[in-house]
Amino acid sequence: MEAVVRDRNHPALVGWCPLNETYQPITDQITQLDDVTHGMYLATRAADPTRPVLDTSGYSHRVDGADIYDSHNYEQDPARFAEQVGGLAEGRPWINDFEGRAMSVPWRGQPYFVSEYGGIWWNAAIAEEAQDPDRVGSWGYGERVRSVDEWFTRFAGLTDALLDDPGMFGYCYTQLTDTFQEENGLFDFGRQPKFDLARLHAIQTREAAVESIDLANQSRRRTHDHHNRCPTLPRRRRDRVRREGLPQPR
Repeated sequence: MEAVVRDRNHPALVGWCPLNETYQPITDQITQLDDVTHGMYLATRAADPTRPVLDTSGYSHRVDGADIYDSHNYEQDPARFAEQVGGLAEGRPWINDFEGRAMSVPWRGQPYFVSEYGGIWWNAAIAEEAQDPDRVGSWGYGERVRSVDEWFTRFAGLTDALLDDPGMFGYCYTQLTDTFQEENGLFDFGRQPKFDLARLHAIQTREAAVESIDLANQSRRRTHDHHNRCPTLPRRRRDRVRREGLPQPR
């Protein structure tokens, strides 16, 4: 909470996420993870009610109807990646699971994005060497690319799958910089660019499908649906909201 209070007035911040990659299957028991996730979500929203909150980044979502829903997906084949993440329009978002078992509450139609994808390895100095199977010296996700052009082809293919989906409000590429043996950054460990930044910019700044839809109508419909199932207000207040069309706080 200290970080939220410290930074909540910074204009660069668009949302909050107090946890990352919590990992536990759903059971019929209330677990410590359930309580911690709910508590941190509510505390974050109370500390800054002006921004949306994601309960956890990827994996074990435990707050039903949270402001945001997300997933992590490191599939390296662009066609397979597009198939996996392309089910939003049919109500089938990509949701991380635990060896085939559910570990998140269901998606309720709230804004959705893939908050970790990519992780494409590149180290020009050892590009011709065999892949490191033990991930000790140098690694990224999936099969190594062999050239910068191959890296850009994969990056563009993965990114296009997200930009072409009108239900995808955003994405977050992993990762900005190399971190020790994780050499899948856009910049190296010394914060020097590994790739042509203009080329990276061009791939990501074309019009996204979400920009071509009527966002005002989409937002009103989502808000209406969310309010109709919102359990947090007293019943008389909810009834009045529905009867008179009053705005309801989230």
